[in-house]
Amino acid sequence: MKYLTKRLISYAAVIAAVSQLDFFLPRIAPGTPIALVPQDCASSCQQLAALLNAEMGLNKPLYVQYIIYMKDIFLHWPPYFSVSQTYFPTPVLQLFLSKIGWTLLLVGGGIVLSLLAAFLVSSLGSLKRGGKVETSSVYGAIILQSTPVYWTGLILLWTFGVTLHWLPIFGNVSPTIPAGFTAAYVGSVLVHWVLPVTAMAGSMFGEMFLIIRGSTQEVLKTEYVLAAKMRGLKERTVAFYYILRNSMLPLVSVLSFSLASLIGRAVLIEIIFGYNGVGSMIVNAVSTKDYPVIEGSLFLITLIIVAGGLIGDMILLRIDPRLRIQR
Repeated sequence: MKYLTKRLISYAAVIAAVSQLDFFLPRIAPGTPIALVPQDCASSCQQLAALLNAEMGLNKPLYVQYIIYMKDIFLHWPPYFSVSQTYFPTPVLQLFLSKIGWTLLLVGGGIVLSLLAAFLVSSLGSLKRGGKVETSSVYGAIILQSTPVYWTGLILLWTFGVTLHWLPIFGNVSPTIPAGFTAAYVGSVLVHWVLPVTAMAGSMFGEMFLIIRGSTQEVLKTEYVLAAKMRGLKERTVAFYYILRNSMLPLVSVLSFSLASLIGRAVLIEIIFGYNGVGSMIVNAVSTKDYPVIEGSLFLITLIIVAGGLIGDMILLRIDPRLRIQR
């Protein structure tokens, strides 16, 4: 289809552009990994730094580094990004896979909670247009949407962690609990997950609620909804097949196009709550000039964002017949 072909071409262009930025931007920034080693460091420390420098290929000319980088990404599967200098000798891909689950748990939980809250509040507000529930929910959504996510996170941390001592304020899981699929471990993960995911959902609720409310009101005014009611269809059929289905179009579009923004919010939340995910790993890599981690993490995150956008396009093709008839 014409629509899907255009989207695939744009996604390929995004991957190509990001692969270039991932290589050049870290090298444009001042300093190199070996420059971070103190000059008065012991000879063994200096030798280790030189070994890491050679392992990452930083002792080669820039064009040679670029050729090796492009080959390792596009001629290997899975892509190879060398090893991390901070977690030497752990490969970057292995390190990324060990962290991405926590970040996806944070982002996915935020999406689900924000959507549930948005649907619930918009449904209650639609029972009485212009009532107190609808008015207060609109103002609340605007306030949440305009509040920076780091400020929301700090308020939650201070209120429920520092002042009330109800929830932990740091980490993914209690360090005293051994890793494993046990009730104690899962419970500790969920308790540590509450504040970060609440901050994530709060930052998304305003946008989701306003989109759902606005699209529902627009769909209610359309002629095909009026025609469906005049045909005598059941209210449940009209509500779910006509109203809800078409109201989801803007929401799916926004979610598929805002994955990069959601990852950016997750980075801030991980830093605030000491949440050990991909975001905190990238920030640490930037501060230590860990080129392989920066390059690999950003490229793999781009692939995840592109995959999410492609899934969103497939859903749009399914629920919007107008896209399927494009030639």
